[in-house]
Amino acid sequence: MNLRGEKYVRFDDCSSEKSFSLDRHWIRGMFRLRKPSLNSIVDGIREGFDRASEMIKGLRKWLSSRKPPPPKINRPRSNTKKRILDPQGPFLQRWNKIFVLSCIIAVALDPLFFYIPVIDGSRFCLSLHKNVEIAACVLRSFVDVFYIFHILLQFRTGFIAPSSRVFGRGELVEDSKAIAKRYLCFYFIIDILSILPLPQ
Repeated sequence: MNLRGEKYVRFDDCSSEKSFSLDRHWIRGMFRLRKPSLNSIVDGIREGFDRASEMIKGLRKWLSSRKPPPPKINRPRSNTKKRILDPQGPFLQRWNKIFVLSCIIAVALDPLFFYIPVIDGSRFCLSLHKNVEIAACVLRSFVDVFYIFHILLQFRTGFIAPSSRVFGRGELVEDSKAIAKRYLCFYFIIDILSILPLPQ
């Protein structure tokens, strides 16, 4: 009698070799394992390429059959939109250096105008030296062309709004009317007075 209440189970002994051999035969019969040949590998690769080319052809047909979306009515046209330059951009940084150099040349050319009037000793009168006059006028007019180009660029150069400078870098104003209004109110008169051909 089992006083402790333990339960025992007895298993039947099976030879593990028999079960293993049965499993191997069953697997071989089920899947028919065999070595792949070179021809079967090449055929599989060829079938894969054929399927991929069929998928690409189908994708091309699908993309060509799709109609482009209708144009939006409120979209601004690229022809009417004027390009606004960034004041921190590389083009304006280079242009500012060229402009400062041209201003230095203009200031250096201005004393040439004092050498244009000459005293004629034989007639005892004041006359003009023609060669110096032509050279000074041509050089000064050439430098003024740079200044005119600078004025035109000012109408296309954006500026940072003073109200947005408090927080971080600031917001760039790209409205051409606001840019023109700001330039006309502050710097345009000084630039026009600078470019007037008074020395010429």
